[in-house]
Amino acid sequence: MQSKDSDSENISNEVSIIGGSIAGLLAGREIATEGFDVAIYEEHREIGVPEKCDGLVSASGIDRLGLVPPSSIVQNTLSRAIFFSPSMKEISINAARQNVIVIDRSRFDKFLAERAAKAGAKIRVGRRVSQYAQKDPQVLMKFDGQTVRSKILLDCGGYESYISAGGRTLQGGQYLVFGNWFEKNTVEVYIDPIEYPGFFKWVIPISNDMAKIGVAGEGINIFQTLDKFAEDKGAQILRKMAAPVLCFGSLKSFVSGRVARAGDAAGQTKPTTGGGIYTGGYGGVLAGRGAARALKENDLNYLTSYEDDWKKEFGREFNLQNRARAAFSKLTRDQVDRLFEMVASSEIPEKISEEGDFDRHSIAIVKAFGLANIVSTFGMFFTNELKQLVSR
Repeated sequence: MQSKDSDSENISNEVSIIGGSIAGLLAGREIATEGFDVAIYEEHREIGVPEKCDGLVSASGIDRLGLVPPSSIVQNTLSRAIFFSPSMKEISINAARQNVIVIDRSRFDKFLAERAAKAGAKIRVGRRVSQYAQKDPQVLMKFDGQTVRSKILLDCGGYESYISAGGRTLQGGQYLVFGNWFEKNTVEVYIDPIEYPGFFKWVIPISNDMAKIGVAGEGINIFQTLDKFAEDKGAQILRKMAAPVLCFGSLKSFVSGRVARAGDAAGQTKPTTGGGIYTGGYGGVLAGRGAARALKENDLNYLTSYEDDWKKEFGREFNLQNRARAAFSKLTRDQVDRLFEMVASSEIPEKISEEGDFDRHSIAIVKAFGLANIVSTFGMFFTNELKQLVSR
């Protein structure tokens, strides 16, 4: 179904996709599988480089994306999470039932690129799109002095696209380190509203002596923070990387005419953690299916329905996570410590271990903030932020 253009300086695709990461590659797979001409344009010269996130995801989430990645992509399996308060009080969660894995994001993206290419998608690396604009009945996209004409364009260009649409991010960073203070099966999360305002610091092991450490927060020096943490733990730093964190929720609208955003470009990352392998990947799958159906039926309403479908699946979940972040951001260090004491001494950790879902943090949020004495202790602002949600 490939379209042609008489102007040799122009390129024509039925669908063009900006961004060769999870959302873009999954969208390309869906569109190519339906027999339509689709090209994916990735700004970097290699798919999966640089590594875009820590690679934390549930095995069930990967399965729901219709993927069976080779075992070589899985770096580790995690069964426990420990949360530390400012004074190092602990909450321990048994996460064995949630089947959380750490994947090698670089290899994973290459695996997705292979799936998309086998389905018939064209992948073009080293192509940074400078601009695009709708001129019905097509979308014009420019890079390297060339113009690409498409019937539909999917913007899966990551955090830069998200920011250009009015979204905002937190400054974040990630190190790869060699060390021996952590346990292979245990994620560590450090919460401190002074040191990491609006977010947290984390440790994600990938082997007995290798881990990814990271931090994000409002106005912090990420490299200074991680350098000190590594030094305090006696860790050797093998790689440093700045990585903006998207944790402020999805855009109000994903679709405008012939253009749709998906993945990080649409803010489809969890407000609690900034993770988006499953939620953003699912956005890519839905956007790809919507684009293919719109072409097949010659009706752009099918593209618009992608947004409705994604929000039906994740809208309430993201709303609750956003409200929880708003409530938690108002706590002082002392209040965080008191919250940890209350939760740790209650049945909440056990219930989260039994009923929690890594892809849906609302279960843990409702369990934690639904405890009556917690709400009464922290006052009306907790009630105003969360009462509508924990009562459901």
